[in-house]
Amino acid sequence: MFYFIILREYLVHMKRFLHLLSFAFVLGFTHQAGAQEICGYQAYVDYLDSLNSGIKKNIETTFFEAVKKSHIKNKNTQDTIYTVNVVFHVVYNNETQNVNDSFIYSQLKVLNDAFRRTNPDTVNTRDIFRPVAADARIEFVLPTVDPDGNPSTGIVRTQTSYLTFGSSPANLSRSDLVKSRQVGSAPWDTEKYMNVWICDLSVNGFDGLLGYAYPPTGASNWTGSNSFSTSEKQGVVVHYKVIGENNPESLATGSKTLVHEVGHYLGLRHIWGDGGCGVDDFMDDTPLARRASRGCSIGVNTCTEILGAQFPDMLENYMDYSSDECQNLFTRDQVAQMRINLTTFRSGIYSVKEVNSGPSILPELISFEESKLYPNPALNELNIYIKDADVTGDYSLILYTLLGQECKEIQLEAKDYQVVNGFSELRGMYLYKVKKNEKTALEGKIIFGM
Repeated sequence: MFYFIILREYLVHMKRFLHLLSFAFVLGFTHQAGAQEICGYQAYVDYLDSLNSGIKKNIETTFFEAVKKSHIKNKNTQDTIYTVNVVFHVVYNNETQNVNDSFIYSQLKVLNDAFRRTNPDTVNTRDIFRPVAADARIEFVLPTVDPDGNPSTGIVRTQTSYLTFGSSPANLSRSDLVKSRQVGSAPWDTEKYMNVWICDLSVNGFDGLLGYAYPPTGASNWTGSNSFSTSEKQGVVVHYKVIGENNPESLATGSKTLVHEVGHYLGLRHIWGDGGCGVDDFMDDTPLARRASRGCSIGVNTCTEILGAQFPDMLENYMDYSSDECQNLFTRDQVAQMRINLTTFRSGIYSVKEVNSGPSILPELISFEESKLYPNPALNELNIYIKDADVTGDYSLILYTLLGQECKEIQLEAKDYQVVNGFSELRGMYLYKVKKNEKTALEGKIIFGM
């Protein structure tokens, strides 16, 4: 009996020990797995494809369509500054997660500095990469009114019953609940605003996933591409600990995390292409890399080029996983890719800030409240109505490509209503302006030949 009691106590203690060991292993695995997935881009694309079969292929098609268009260079288009409206949704369970406004303002500055290349750490860009570092000429602003016309700071705060939106293994369907009205914060119109959700993405106290984003969809040559827009999910989600320059909780890529995720939102891939040396991000000015970088190990070269010059891994690039103190650039090709995606697939979320002279996409408007141009889509003929037209005015219709390049100009008559034709050779979407004495009286987008 005595030996039985001893054996029983031994088994109980052993069971507790194994349970604790198993628990420690699970936590350790969760932590390590999380550490390997700072950004949930690929996992999120897989999740979206599980909801809507074909979206993964459409995202890829959209990406390559943008790559092709980004090779078309136009100085005026490159000089144009695009100003993006961004709304921050802070979804919190407790006050620790309810990040202060000052963190969001400093995060907005980090975002703008990165996209305008005005960040002070550009001095750390190595000489070998300076020639390809570029100003994206994209700026981000907080709206002063909400979609209903009420005054707003551009920051929406919502308390939730969820302790965290993270899970292990990573389940982005749970994370995406932060975008729901039921337990999170419903998005503002995703065709007019870039929505950023800030929440807790940790798991059991460990911080693995720091953010993810919805990439552009809508390639023109993809049948039914509108079905892939999933408007209520468009935007970026980030962990509350990486918001703000002076966030005491800051981790790994820190305040550069949002820069990275906005890069995905505007159509960039990870710099290592999410594969080995044989996988590319399809940006010609980013060197190949075998894997994501960790820390800031300057000089590492994980891929040897078969021919030509040898380049180290570009740890400075925002689309890597290197530490925030090491990240300080987008390349010229990355900038071209983001700008094309913005103007082609996210064209409603920005306004235009003109810097130099030349054709302007959205200049000063003259108000003709009921003026219109129709039908839209059109084939060869357009009806143009200009309310209270000035008979002494000089009117013209100008068409531009989505890159802002002028492609057709037609002189109009100075009257309220007229029919013009000669558009049969046009295919696709264009920007149009009806001008009166060099000022814009009417503008918009029109589709021909569809």
